[in-house]
Amino acid sequence: MLFPTVLMKGMYYGGKIALQMLVYIDSSNATESVPLFSSLSNTSTPPDRFYFEVSVVTGKIRVQLFDRTTQKSDIYFSELISFDQMIEIKIIHGNPYPYIHAWVNGTKLTLESGSASTNNSIVFGYFQATIGGVRESIPQSKGVLFSYIKIINDNNFPSDTYASNYVTEWVIDFEDEADPFKVKTKRNNVLGELNGSVTYQPEKIVWTSGNTPPADTGGGGGSGGGIVVPGNGNTTQVQGSITENDLPVARRVFAITEAELTIDGSQETTQAVLANAISSEIDGSYTLDTSPYEGTVFVIATDDYGTVWQPDTAYVVGDVIRPPTFQGYVYLCTLAGTTSSTEPIWWFETDSSQSIGTAQFQAKPFSRPLAHGPIIPTIIPSV
Repeated sequence: MLFPTVLMKGMYYGGKIALQMLVYIDSSNATESVPLFSSLSNTSTPPDRFYFEVSVVTGKIRVQLFDRTTQKSDIYFSELISFDQMIEIKIIHGNPYPYIHAWVNGTKLTLESGSASTNNSIVFGYFQATIGGVRESIPQSKGVLFSYIKIINDNNFPSDTYASNYVTEWVIDFEDEADPFKVKTKRNNVLGELNGSVTYQPEKIVWTSGNTPPADTGGGGGSGGGIVVPGNGNTTQVQGSITENDLPVARRVFAITEAELTIDGSQETTQAVLANAISSEIDGSYTLDTSPYEGTVFVIATDDYGTVWQPDTAYVVGDVIRPPTFQGYVYLCTLAGTTSSTEPIWWFETDSSQSIGTAQFQAKPFSRPLAHGPIIPTIIPSV
């Protein structure tokens, strides 16, 4: 969906944006990069200069800013989002420091890596927003359901009585069955509308009530981004524990079907990620809800690959980084601080921490993903 600027209903110049969305992301995207929002802006039509992009990458929110082909910011937030349920994501760019902030369901997220600056332009005359995608590429995200989205060219979420000639609010309410693609605007408390140019296939759209995607025809009603998940309506689970060097550890664990499943509306088949979870750091235990699937699955545990080391960047205890040229080790932050401006000489001794700038890190061998299976899930019959 593309929404261009219209006089007195468009966005004003500047480097601020506030974004709010209600969105459901299927767990089949747990290991994927899922585009959620992209804006383009320039004085020309179509715009080709400033880009503001939001995505979910392997469960974490990522925000990127570009000036044409020059990337100005690449930001990750630490906490993992929840899949298979409607969540509220809020993001602001602008003051206060560190200039970019994010919340999920009202809880503020921790900046994991990267930084933003008020010198970054986002709105610069002509403004275009793409929902559920990046720029104008088609196809876009799959296994994603949007219920509501709000875009404001400011660094906060003003109340209904907020009045300004410089701040414009766009709202798209997909739950509005009469005008699900209508953009409702407000500037200085004056209401208006934008008519969006919508690229879609009407025969592929199914309207449904509630906060979950339409049920498929696979017997259990489960869905994985267009993948038909068969089942008999029962609850199924896989349980276990993860250890490393005989000690319990917190690791992300996935359940993947052994069999290839049908892709809805296609003759193709593929495996599906049914569930993922983080094992307990106390005893290493995990429970994967694989409902309603009753076939055999493979369980895959992955180590924290971390993010690529960045110069002059603040890290907190628990952050994991890796060298730009991976050498088999990752580095766990044990003392918060800011990295130096030059890349360190990486070490492989694991007994103690070493300094990178004012922060300290401890080397740890990266454990390759471990797979176990095939496993038959425990079936808990529906009552």
